[in-house]
Amino acid sequence: MIPVRLEPRPGDFAPSDPYVRRFWVAAIGSSAVAELLRLVRAAEKGEGVRLPRTLPTLLRAGLVKAETAGLVVFDHVPMVPSELRWRFPAVLAAEHSSWVDSHVQPPPA
Repeated sequence: MIPVRLEPRPGDFAPSDPYVRRFWVAAIGSSAVAELLRLVRAAEKGEGVRLPRTLPTLLRAGLVKAETAGLVVFDHVPMVPSELRWRFPAVLAAEHSSWVDSHVQPPPA
């Protein structure tokens, strides 16, 4: 079993936010998102997990960090980066733009 720790990180979305399931699934796949949510739950409970099969995907996407003592997941998930949005079909890309415009607040001035 691998220990998992939850770390605070500025970000746009809680792991439970519908954005994560809607857009991150399109970017990295449903298995990777399911593993991410499993890791977050384990970290919240202080439990260890088996090595995730999608760990390389989660690491490349910056959603998980590996440390000597185990894995780190974050309390907030960033917006899907532009380099992964190319996977979105045109309809989903338009929905993403619209969704971000209506849900993400600009930083304070």
